[in-house]
Amino acid sequence: MNGSPAEQLEAPQTAKPRGDGKYFDRWDLIALLALTSVAFVLRFYSPIMPDFFVHPFQGPAITNCVPNTPINAQGDPGTLCGLAYPFNRGYPDANKVLSPPNGQVFDEIYFPVDAYYDFKGIELCHPTTVDCQTPSGTHLNYFDPEPPLAKLFIGAGEWGYGWYRAHFEGASGDYLDLGFNTFGWRIAACIFGILCVPMIYLLARRLWPYRLFAIAAATLVCFDGMFFIQSRIGMIDIFPIFFILLSYFLYLVHIQSRAPLSSLVSMVALGVVLGIGIASKWIVLAAFASIVFLLVMRAIRRHVDFHVGPIGNPTWSWGRGDGPGIPGGARLPAYLVVALIALVAIPAVIYVESWYPFFARGQFHNLADLIEYQRQSFNYHATLKATHPYGSPWWSWPLLSRPVLYYAEYTNLGLDHWTGKELVSRMADLGNPWIWWTSLPCVASLPYFIVRHRSFPATVILLGFITQYLPWSQISRVIFMYHMFGGLVFMILALAFVLAHLAQQLEPRGRRILVANHLGLAVLFFFYFYPVWTGLPISGPAYFLGPDTPPWGPKTWFANCRYDLLPSQPQLFCWN
Repeated sequence: MNGSPAEQLEAPQTAKPRGDGKYFDRWDLIALLALTSVAFVLRFYSPIMPDFFVHPFQGPAITNCVPNTPINAQGDPGTLCGLAYPFNRGYPDANKVLSPPNGQVFDEIYFPVDAYYDFKGIELCHPTTVDCQTPSGTHLNYFDPEPPLAKLFIGAGEWGYGWYRAHFEGASGDYLDLGFNTFGWRIAACIFGILCVPMIYLLARRLWPYRLFAIAAATLVCFDGMFFIQSRIGMIDIFPIFFILLSYFLYLVHIQSRAPLSSLVSMVALGVVLGIGIASKWIVLAAFASIVFLLVMRAIRRHVDFHVGPIGNPTWSWGRGDGPGIPGGARLPAYLVVALIALVAIPAVIYVESWYPFFARGQFHNLADLIEYQRQSFNYHATLKATHPYGSPWWSWPLLSRPVLYYAEYTNLGLDHWTGKELVSRMADLGNPWIWWTSLPCVASLPYFIVRHRSFPATVILLGFITQYLPWSQISRVIFMYHMFGGLVFMILALAFVLAHLAQQLEPRGRRILVANHLGLAVLFFFYFYPVWTGLPISGPAYFLGPDTPPWGPKTWFANCRYDLLPSQPQLFCWN
């Protein structure tokens, strides 16, 4: 981290570590495209299997299709490929109704269905409708405590896939109905999940213009299990993560503006992205608060010197930053007006407009209905007393104590070619242990870089981590490890930051060895747990420790699972 402390803290674009040229050049483009391509192949085509060893010269050497998996709610065996897999068979309830009814995996029983209702309601009903229903009698009004915009992205994927089937596969029917399937409600999450890789590259490159930092961050996102699996399931969590990354990127673009016009335009763009993110999920409010805090602190620092200790001989000091107090040198009155519009009015308008399907189908008739819905949503989160076998306390998440099992199939998948044992298929929301566990000391080290080096990147990363993670400690409702997703962004940035800092202290050969070894181990861990993240069928002993477990061990290490606990008592350090 070369340059003066003030430069590191207030003008990261001026710090140019050795070996780097301008902010973004052809090598950055090559690295970004390469990592994005890898992310696309892994997320879109998985599960990818080398089939040659099992069926040599009898078909393609590599396949992404899983035979004998359930292909409908009744559980009939067939073959599903790529993003459409897995399909969850239905199980009859007391009324003989199959659940899930359409192959949904985990929370896909909620969000894709709500998205379908939003789009159907616009098609079939009107603002004056009292109880919006389909011709078959399905009620399209619903209550979900999450904002609607992420579900609209999912619904757009359903509609878009239905359009594709109608125009290129000869299917007939309503586009939304044609696309209401596992592929249709996962494709939007897949697209956003892929885009997270180049987005964190661009964010890291802006935050600290050291190419190795950006490459490390993007590689870790590409090969982390939680980023991977949330990019392949019809849940809403990947959408706000993308907008968190984009909002921090635009914040950096804004404070690095060099002209008044670019400062004001970037502020408006930042407000638009924050509004879209908040309308996707409330966790983006943490990014909003962090960015506003950083902007205010920047303005204060232009007028105040911070000192710890005697005035004449302080033990630590933080002098005024260089450059104009307002990014780009914009005039204060114009800047304040634009900031108020961008950070208050625009997000508010976007948030209200995101509820358009509720108004269009008559569930809301005025703003009072919308406000009451927000109150009910807040009360739901604040008072929910439900328990869940995969719930876990907030402090246990970084330790990967209790991942959430999304999918499991233990029968009718056939026998393992090599061992003759029954094949089982499981999909768990487990992070990459190498990435998560090695990131923890890096997060803990950030205060050192802030105090000792006046590091602007460390300041942003630590503040982002605290605001995305610690608020969960005050939530009393049942919570899950995937709620760590917002904090994971900054865990990865902290790991990439410390890794790049250590590498910068070494000669080129040692630098390459350090970074290549750490990222290489992350990739190895990714493929070791690849069946756990894709639901790829493997033999039972390869999942669970037993007499036939192979030498390389089971896919699930932690087996400290107890069966004498009450539903309200979480299982900790239990992966089974």
